[in-house]
Amino acid sequence: MKKRYFLSFVPPSKANRIKINVRAFTKSGKRYIVPKDVSLKINKAIWELQQQHEGKPFHTPVEVSILFILPDRRRRDLDNIMKTLGDCMVYAGILEDDNLIYRQTLEKKVVKGKEGVVIQVSPYKEKPLDEKILKQVEKFQKKMMEI
Repeated sequence: MKKRYFLSFVPPSKANRIKINVRAFTKSGKRYIVPKDVSLKINKAIWELQQQHEGKPFHTPVEVSILFILPDRRRRDLDNIMKTLGDCMVYAGILEDDNLIYRQTLEKKVVKGKEGVVIQVSPYKEKPLDEKILKQVEKFQKKMMEI
């Protein structure tokens, strides 16, 4: 079943986090400082998503289609914003884990003075891998080993 969610703003990119060189006992071994304004926006995104979600989180593979409505042509790195959104969807209880995203489509539209995000989540329908593609990859790998 497809579910659609909205955000009233475009969340900040994960690149807005400041890396610090301190030994930390985190999963990745890296430690970051998240500026207060960025943290507030992330929390607001989680809250907005929680207000729209009912039921249990998706626990099987999903595909996610995201439309970013941007107020201007300022440069934005959508894949970094998507990393933040994936985390927000987990914290909001939409996804059990963001590694369940098997396919994602990102699109941006510039509408002067308007801003928001439309997120559509639906079950992932796996298609068999085309053997021709697999053979091309293997041929390329072999060629790279020869160099």
